[in-house]
Amino acid sequence: MKKEYDLGKLRKRSGKVKVDPDAAKTPISIRLDGAVLADLRSEAERLGIPYQTLISSVLHRHITGELVDPKAINLSRNIAKAS
Repeated sequence: MKKEYDLGKLRKRSGKVKVDPDAAKTPISIRLDGAVLADLRSEAERLGIPYQTLISSVLHRHITGELVDPKAINLSRNIAKAS
């Protein structure tokens, strides 16, 4: 790797930014509570992975149904029993 790069020749792409839902990664901004972020970073460090990868993994597992809140399951059962 070079110690320095000449970025003066770079040009901004023309046209509107295209968002591809099938793209590998899409940058976003999100506001998290400081304590939550600290816990996520600690857990990611314990696992030896980047914290953003951990956040992505948790979100993916929740969306696909692999990660379910046990309290929500119990609530669903209680509602079903009451019906």
